[in-house]
Amino acid sequence: MKLHNRPFLVAVTGGIASGKTLVSKWFEKKGFKVYYSDKIGHHFLDDKEVTLKLVKRFGKNILKNNKIDRKKLGSIVFNSQEELHFLNLLLHPKIRRETRRIIEHSNEDYLIFEIPLLFENKIEKAFDLTINVSTDKKNQVERLKKDNRFLLEEIEQRIKSQMQDYDKQKLADINIENNTTLDDLYSKLENLLPIIRKLNYKEVMELI
Repeated sequence: MKLHNRPFLVAVTGGIASGKTLVSKWFEKKGFKVYYSDKIGHHFLDDKEVTLKLVKRFGKNILKNNKIDRKKLGSIVFNSQEELHFLNLLLHPKIRRETRRIIEHSNEDYLIFEIPLLFENKIEKAFDLTINVSTDKKNQVERLKKDNRFLLEEIEQRIKSQMQDYDKQKLADINIENNTTLDDLYSKLENLLPIIRKLNYKEVMELI
């Protein structure tokens, strides 16, 4: 991809309940355009072709009002690496193409993408900067318990399904720890912002 005819591309990632969405929302409040790959993926779950393939694979029990029930689907795929791999193979090429479309049609100086599986999908080289948000497992569990959407067994399954944080830290350009307060997290981001504005573009790979 040629330089300087596109926005500066930032990818925010991190494990479940690490605080990556807090970071992404902070960038939004600062006036940056932010896109969430999970939301893009949820949009494609409404695609008829995707729905048919998922029903064929998992049965009609994953439907609610003729649409994919994400909770039911999640209870299946996070219990099986094979089924999670199937879902990722189905959705991630569509998410990558949509992300590329967004980049190509954007007039923004900066674009922020929240991508939970950035390193798992090996697309970190498509961005000028990668930010990994980290937290201790204890914090992950406590935050997910407060969410009231998951049983403890489901929490463990979802944490286990993701790349270990220490591996993400080795791959990320910048690591932000989120183990204390919101004020501490936001202070780190305030200090990071002027650094980001001074960074140079990279020769990034194209998303295909």
